[in-house]
Amino acid sequence: MILRFTFVVVFLFSAFSVRAGEVLDRVVVTVNGHVILLSDWDDELRYESFMSARKLEGISVKEQRAALNHLIDQELVREQMRPANAKPLPPEQIAHQLETIRAEVLRDNPGSSWQQVLSKYRLSQDFIHNRITTELQQLQLVDSRFRPSVHVSQAEIEQYYKDQLVPKLPIGDPVSLSEVAPKIREILLQDKVNQMVHSWLESLRTQAQIKALGGNSNTTSISRQVGAR
Repeated sequence: MILRFTFVVVFLFSAFSVRAGEVLDRVVVTVNGHVILLSDWDDELRYESFMSARKLEGISVKEQRAALNHLIDQELVREQMRPANAKPLPPEQIAHQLETIRAEVLRDNPGSSWQQVLSKYRLSQDFIHNRITTELQQLQLVDSRFRPSVHVSQAEIEQYYKDQLVPKLPIGDPVSLSEVAPKIREILLQDKVNQMVHSWLESLRTQAQIKALGGNSNTTSISRQVGAR
């Protein structure tokens, strides 16, 4: 999902250019009146780079736009969570997810400690904990909203097994359909949920008031493009 923001590079690098001193924060986008700040965008880029083991240097314009898009989608989903009164997540679920991410990050950064990697991306333990909690809450909302209505037929499972799995199996090492059917069902179910979520977000964007605030001559034309794919 990519927004055609022509001012992204100016804003992004103005943030990084004053990182050594005090960051001059500003509103980048409003989503139904809720603001997304330049510092939020900066945090998102550093978090996504952290999660994918990318260097902060050389972040592409496409990645910058995708990060801003993600923040907009998060805000739209967050609005849907407010009236839903989602139940608090069990602390052990959050702790398990945090430990999983920690193990993956350390694997991608051999020779570095957890704290060293966090410092490298200028992130804190509290930020990671809060971000994981938000993501799990949003996943809980999505699952409760869409998963019950998704159906995967036996024919779809058999087709996936025949077309996607069998050609990749080693010769002489077959895996029966009955062995892998539960995993195939989950893959197909998640694919369908993802498609439904994509359509849902498209609908939320269409209904939302999303405004880009640049304080320059491009602001008007940019605002007309907010929400475009």
